Amino acid sequence: MKIVKCRDLGFKCNLMATGTKQEDVEKKMLDHIKQVHGEELEKMSEDEIKEIKYRISTLTGRGCGCGAL
Repeated sequence: MKIVKCRDLGFKCNLMATGTKQEDVEKKMLDHIKQVHGEELEKMSEDEIKEIKYRISTLTGRGCGCGAL
């Protein structure tokens, strides 16, 4: 099981994207961010967006899948 918490990415949100495949969880979280946090996302720099994507990848890529930092 792979888990990513929206709060761990810097958003004030309790959503947790879960799944068995890393790619699926990454897609769920990115879709959620675009839909729910789109206004915040538009204000971010390219580097900040890259950092969020990197964090998602790191959290889902952990061997334990727990999503803990």
